Amino acid sequence: ITIKDETKMIMLNTLERTPSLAELKVSYRRGRGRDSNQPATPFVVTSPVTAEQYLRRVWDKDTLELREEFVLVCVNTAHEVLGWVKLATGGIDAASVDTRLVFGVSLQVAASGIVVAHNHPSNSVYPSEPDREFTRRLKAGADLLDISLLDHLILGRDKAFSFRQAGLLTS
Repeated sequence: ITIKDETKMIMLNTLERTPSLAELKVSYRRGRGRDSNQPATPFVVTSPVTAEQYLRRVWDKDTLELREEFVLVCVNTAHEVLGWVKLATGGIDAASVDTRLVFGVSLQVAASGIVVAHNHPSNSVYPSEPDREFTRRLKAGADLLDISLLDHLILGRDKAFSFRQAGLLTS
């Protein structure tokens, strides 16, 4: 790979791991024992309702109304859940999520589709304009990578908002 600019040319013959190079590692084993936060596999995501059911099973209920968190669920081509990961924890009204992490994890586990979710501690599940913009960016990235963005859910204590169900995701 050659990177060229006006002042210098850098030739990368091999890529070495260095402390300045961030590394993302995701591991997955289907036969692993079940822990208390992980539903038995395979759980199949067939609709916004089943996506919400899965998320409520893995979400830490003690933090649902305390702080905003962002979770990624990866699925295979049959929409069986491969696994989930919490990618961000924020404050009372925001959690900063890097879209590169969403797709980095998705590619690491060879996900065919993803469901993303975050909670609103206020219990108002109506999406904010930043929520809508983030979802548009995720949809564009997913389309580029040929990964299905199955849904983006906003969870409240006893209700949820589905971008898919509201017609805000087009396939």
